[in-house]
Amino acid sequence: MNETKLVRKSKSVYHFVLVTKSWGKEIPLNWQHIIIAEALNYCVIKEGLIIKGYWLKERRLYLIIESKSGELNHVLNVFSKQILKEIHGYKKLNNEFLASDINSIIFNELFYKFPLYNQYIIKLITGEKVVFPYYNPHLVRLKDEINNYNYCSAIDYSGAIGPVIVKTN
Repeated sequence: MNETKLVRKSKSVYHFVLVTKSWGKEIPLNWQHIIIAEALNYCVIKEGLIIKGYWLKERRLYLIIESKSGELNHVLNVFSKQILKEIHGYKKLNNEFLASDINSIIFNELFYKFPLYNQYIIKLITGEKVVFPYYNPHLVRLKDEINNYNYCSAIDYSGAIGPVIVKTN
């Protein structure tokens, strides 16, 4: 008797910071946030991306995602193409011309990618509590900023609905 093994790709959690390259200087901050939120939602809906936490601050996106191993680069490239489509839509709306070919753009042309090591940020944007037995002014300011930011998954962990689809459980 032949037995067929069910092979499942294990999922990994990735923590990183994406910093916008030159396009981040060309588009107003409020539009950048909308563009990035729309692209993240597209990846959640169309690509099955699981977002555990995010914080979209100025030209930085702190992002914690869960993905099948080996699929991270694919998801980031889909995210990039969607960003570029959104940029193109913005430029069209403002009668500007986008010289780049959407299909030739890859992730590294739109963002710098750095590892996210700050455990305070990781915990706060994934709904975990951070408590110290003493007063930590840095942590107090960070909590306040994260909890009062419109583009942050802390909204979702508080029970409200934020602008990006987050898996809170």
